[in-house]
Amino acid sequence: MGTSSSKHSLSKENYYLGTVSEVSKSIVKVQAENLSTLNSRILNGENLTPSTINFLVLINNVKGVLIARVKQNAIRDTDSIHTLMKQGMYSKIFPEIIVETLALLNPDTENFDATNFINAGVHDKVYVAPEKIIQKYYASLEVTKNIDEFPLQAFSSLGVDKSIRLAFKPVTLFSRHMMIIGTTGSGKSTSALSILDKMLKAHIKILIIDPTGEYADSFDSEVTNRMLGVDTNIASGSLSITQWVELLSASPGIQAPALMNAIEALRFQEKNCHAYEYVKTNKNISLVQKDIASLTRKDTSFDLGLLEKQLPEEAAVENGRGILKVDDFRLKNIRLLADRLHQKLETTKLQELFLGTLPYSLIDSLQQFLNDDIHSLRIDTSEIGSNDSTGGMVVDLISNYLFENKSEENRAFLIFIDEVHRYTEKETDDGNENYQGLITLAREGRKKGIYLLLTTQSPNDVSTVLLGQMGTLLIHRLTQPNEIYAINNFLDEKGRESVQRLGQGEAILTSVNLLHDVQLIIDKSDRSHHNGSPSLEAR
Repeated sequence: MGTSSSKHSLSKENYYLGTVSEVSKSIVKVQAENLSTLNSRILNGENLTPSTINFLVLINNVKGVLIARVKQNAIRDTDSIHTLMKQGMYSKIFPEIIVETLALLNPDTENFDATNFINAGVHDKVYVAPEKIIQKYYASLEVTKNIDEFPLQAFSSLGVDKSIRLAFKPVTLFSRHMMIIGTTGSGKSTSALSILDKMLKAHIKILIIDPTGEYADSFDSEVTNRMLGVDTNIASGSLSITQWVELLSASPGIQAPALMNAIEALRFQEKNCHAYEYVKTNKNISLVQKDIASLTRKDTSFDLGLLEKQLPEEAAVENGRGILKVDDFRLKNIRLLADRLHQKLETTKLQELFLGTLPYSLIDSLQQFLNDDIHSLRIDTSEIGSNDSTGGMVVDLISNYLFENKSEENRAFLIFIDEVHRYTEKETDDGNENYQGLITLAREGRKKGIYLLLTTQSPNDVSTVLLGQMGTLLIHRLTQPNEIYAINNFLDEKGRESVQRLGQGEAILTSVNLLHDVQLIIDKSDRSHHNGSPSLEAR
């Protein structure tokens, strides 16, 4: 086995399997010649079971030592084979093995690298891979191995061999962002908590957005907790006009411009300390325009409690003589928006979120997080209606604020968003994304040291633009063909075949920073996690 055999003091004949008999673009066939090697046995303290599939072999090629995985192990169906079997001459029946090449051993570094189009040759000798070389191979999976960064503590073991623990560097997982995907009960949230646990133990800064509250007791003093609408509010001026339009689902024809004008009028009132709505009816339009023009970029605050009264004033239009008069058609349309606002204020936590006097401010907490006054921060959105536009608005607000306010002096950090499909929507009819903040972070956040860890039940529920920015996927069980098709380009052939059969806690890790996909069994963290389902068992 070339240089590796001498360095590891292994006797080649104990591992010799056979020779390559056929090479094509997609497969390599090996004709077994040593039946004793195929027998399950203990050799040098390691268990060998090479009569099955998925075990690793070494191919001694003129250009180096290739490592490959066995995909198929079978006895050819021929007349001569049948004759030998009838005669009971099993010792003369040699199976044919099909393997896929994975990597090439670099003789200078003793690490495995990409094959770089090097393939096996006919008559190359093939050996069962010893445990030491297998461990070296899995330690070489990361293409980021030359980056000077310590790996996280291992959070998983190898799917085909639980004794092999795999530890990855943060850069391998997050340099191009990471998404965890899987149906309910597949282990998606458990995997997320296991990874977060290792990140916190490595003292990496994390911002957690928790829509269900299931991580409420997962972290001790290492993470600061803020609960929107309960102990943390949002200043009305923190939101952009676009975010208010999305929050109140204002239609683009009349309602969205009316909402924009109403907010600007109330900003003028706030600037001039007027605690009532800005009356426009019967006022000269030039005077109104002069008042609004006096606003600066800093004049963003307004009294949300006055917005319902202000909206009808935006039904006034110029009558041809410079005076604003109410247009009944506009008024009817705008009242629908005012009713929607009233309903949201009465049936959701919006009043507490924007009008309540609470101990903490979301914006102040985010700034403290950026300044490292808060090391890691968890934002609980479970009380504000995470399934409607409110949740999407909050994530959009957080994303935009962090992107716009993080400086080079601020430490890099990870944003974890659980159930991200709650907060993002696919393209609208005009091809635009409803919420741009998270898309901006996915596209440009890495340059500022902002990285994403996202979870979702289905890739079809996430914007295709956001999904396309993910460089690493941890894929648990998926059952629907359209879900598997959505991530088809991320998986190799073996992954596409096995993703429907994954058990709870099993996942396929695929990344631009790995030599190839790898199937894992994820450790369950010992941290508290409120993600269980109520039992139907009678009490």
